Amino acid sequence: MMKKRCLLPVVMACVAVSGLAAKKPNVIVFYTDDQKMDSFGFIRGKAHTPNIDRLAETGAYFANAYASSSVCSPSRYSVLTGQYASRCSSEVFRRSTSAEGVTKVLWNMSIGDDQWTFAKVMQQAGYKTGMVGKWHVGHSNKHGARKQVPNSDPSDPETIAALKHNQKVVCAGIRDKGFDYAGGVYAGNSNDDKQLIKTGCNVHAVEWQTKHALEFIEQNKDEPFVLYYASTLMHSPHPHESLKADPRLSPEGLLPEPITGIMPSREDVIRRAEAAGVTDPKLQAATWLDDVVGTVWNKLEELDLADNTMIIYFNDNGTDDSGKGSCYQGGAHVPMIVNYPGVVKPGTYEHLASNIDIAPTIFEACGVKAPADMVLDGMSVLPVAKGEKTAWRDALYLEIGLTRAVVSGDYKYIAFRIPESYLEKPLEERLAEHKATLAKINQQHPWTVGNKMWQLDPEAKYLQMGMAPGATLWRNFRFPAGRPHRL
Repeated sequence: MMKKRCLLPVVMACVAVSGLAAKKPNVIVFYTDDQKMDSFGFIRGKAHTPNIDRLAETGAYFANAYASSSVCSPSRYSVLTGQYASRCSSEVFRRSTSAEGVTKVLWNMSIGDDQWTFAKVMQQAGYKTGMVGKWHVGHSNKHGARKQVPNSDPSDPETIAALKHNQKVVCAGIRDKGFDYAGGVYAGNSNDDKQLIKTGCNVHAVEWQTKHALEFIEQNKDEPFVLYYASTLMHSPHPHESLKADPRLSPEGLLPEPITGIMPSREDVIRRAEAAGVTDPKLQAATWLDDVVGTVWNKLEELDLADNTMIIYFNDNGTDDSGKGSCYQGGAHVPMIVNYPGVVKPGTYEHLASNIDIAPTIFEACGVKAPADMVLDGMSVLPVAKGEKTAWRDALYLEIGLTRAVVSGDYKYIAFRIPESYLEKPLEERLAEHKATLAKINQQHPWTVGNKMWQLDPEAKYLQMGMAPGATLWRNFRFPAGRPHRL
């Protein structure tokens, strides 16, 4: 009898350990926006980002990671689906495909309700899924049309009601893509949302977004979850301007009071950045983004979830050397971090990695098998991050507009090919198309009117990048005089 009493605590301990080992891991994906390499303290030492630095130091830092497409929408399509954006099957995307079948990868992305995303797969596997921040992968009127604000006053009850309606409609559409929770979201870029511009709410409402992230974690602390936090930082509008804006401004209008107590104040962001020797206002905003990571990480530690949570950090595209929208290093080369305590072997890895690898990595970490009809172009980086000897890719494919590239070792092959079906069009027909497109751009984005980088080139054979007609933007913006461009 005495022996049985002695063995009982051992048996109970074994059961407890077994239960802990069987507990499914949580996942948080931080997907940032237009983040320059200078804004990572651990990379260039020019910014104060202690939390992101610690994430890299205690995790696997992939120094040769690439965004498969170097602008917002296709990059987000790829992270959510694990596919190259050229696989998009939406009607809008296919309309821009040439007669030869050449796709034009731009902001023409959308994800269908019946399409697999990592969120939908994880949801069906029993996980709670949440999305916070910038969506920018299409929107339909399935749940109602977004309303026009009646005036420019963000404190007016009618204006607030319209903005809250718009938020509700956008969140409902996101939930259709596999997210149980959607809150604190932007349909796209705030500077492209006329209702936000009109009301002065086209700002980075960082505390508002982060509050929703913490709410999701708190609500699901006892269940396995996946949170996709797509921060609006460091995209325009200039984050350092939002740092000094009224903290009550949000996509839901003027909040009754500032959101405080969940993360350091905006004044403290500037103070700490300056104390660390960062005087450039644009780089000071990197500390604001760093506080987002620190705040969420602190919540995980507070709830005793940090050791069982994999955090993946990725930037949607680079902006170095004016390279955004190109396959050059400045636009495509980005940092990737995978932090998973007790699983990932900390260190710097030179292996080629991409945003298309995020979905497969989530599935492997959580023991979830992708559906048979889900096409995945990426690979799980976990075997590499664990330090295992494994076969790995020796090349990586990139795509943007009509440009395609292959990266391998120290080399990159870049090809820009205009479909013959477009070149064969008479000049008058091409010019008419260019004029119509420019007029549409000017209407949607008033700031382009009169802008020298957005002017008609009557000799152009192709509407470069779907932005400015002809080569004007490519020549004047992508290749500023005297600035070197790394392949």
